[in-house]
Amino acid sequence: IYGVLALTPARARPRTGSYVQVTEVEYRLLLSEAAVGAGVVHVQQIDGGMDPHDLRIRDGSSGRLLALPLLNPGQMHDAVVYMRSGVYHLWCSVPGHWKLGMHAILRVAAR
Repeated sequence: IYGVLALTPARARPRTGSYVQVTEVEYRLLLSEAAVGAGVVHVQQIDGGMDPHDLRIRDGSSGRLLALPLLNPGQMHDAVVYMRSGVYHLWCSVPGHWKLGMHAILRVAAR
């Protein structure tokens, strides 16, 4: 992850780049896509659960970390990031949530 290019309010699906929606519920992360194209990636974080959740994204090869905010139930957050091809680990860092299953893998493929 090479940094947030822009943080924007939740909007409709963007027209350029790749897109993945991450819905956080007790105690899972549901990804709209298992794989996206490298480059600009629009990440929409949605707390669809009954508890607050945040989202962490770590680049499996470089170890770089992106921390998205803690959301309350029903809130959304959009982030625009640049991702190189590779495997990315996503999880909720609220204490105990990883152990309960709130983690997933996102694959980013070269275009």
